Amino acid sequence: MTLQIRSIIVDDEQRHHDILGKMLTTFCPNIELVGDAFSVEEAVGLINTEQPALVFLDIEMPEGNGFTLFDHFPEPNFEVIFTTAHDLYAINAIKYAALDYLLKPINIQELKNAVSRAGKILAKQAPSREEEYQVLRENTKLQDHNYTKIALRSSEGIDFVEANRLLRVEANHVYSNFYLDNGKMIMVSKPLGEFEPLLESFNFFRVHKSHMVNLNHVEKYVKGKGGYLVLKDGSHVDVSVRKKEALLKKLV
Repeated sequence: MTLQIRSIIVDDEQRHHDILGKMLTTFCPNIELVGDAFSVEEAVGLINTEQPALVFLDIEMPEGNGFTLFDHFPEPNFEVIFTTAHDLYAINAIKYAALDYLLKPINIQELKNAVSRAGKILAKQAPSREEEYQVLRENTKLQDHNYTKIALRSSEGIDFVEANRLLRVEANHVYSNFYLDNGKMIMVSKPLGEFEPLLESFNFFRVHKSHMVNLNHVEKYVKGKGGYLVLKDGSHVDVSVRKKEALLKKLV
C-alpha cells in the first residue's frame, strides 16, 4: 500500500492553490491535501491543527517571505517543498541547505520527483532535518555571504561547511569533489554544473571544464598557454585557454 502523505499548500494566491492542487490530485495520488493557507500566520494554525507530513510553501508573500514559517517551527516535524519564482537569492539559500524547491510555473515531472523524494524521506522516518533548516535560517538572514554555510550531501551524510572554507571543486564524472582548507575532501553525488551558479556568488570562478576555484584562496597565477593557479594549500589548478582572459580580469 502506498504511503499517503498528509499535505497542505501555503501560497497567497488562489490560482496557485488551484493549479498545484490539480497537479497533485492528477499526478501524485499519494498526496492527501488536508488544507490551504494564504499566509504564514494561517499556515501556523493549519499545521498545528492538521499535523501535515509535507508542506508546499510559497516563498514570496506580501507579509514577508515563507522562510519566516521556521520562526514558529524551529525543529519542524514535517518535510517542506518550497515553491518560488526566479528569486536567485532565495533559491541559493534553499540549495545551500540541501532542501527541495520547485520553480513556478511548476513542471509536472519535477513535481513528481520532489514528491517522490519527500515520500522516501518520510517512509524512512529519517532523523530530524533541524540542522538543514537552521542553515536555511542563517543563510536568509546573513548579509555577509563569506560566512554562509553550504550543506554537502555525501554517502556518509551531510557536511555543513562555511563557504569561505572551500578552496576548489573538481568535476568527477557525475560527482563533484569539494576540497576544504583543512585538507578534507567531500564527494557529492551531483555534477559540477549544478553548483556553478550557486558558487559564483561566493567569488568562485570556473577556470576549466573540470574545476571551479575560490578566488579568495588564490596565491599565484603562473603564465602559460592557459597557465595555472596555485592555491593556499599548494595545489595547482590548470586554467583553460578560453577562460584565461576572463580569469585575469577577475584577479587584477
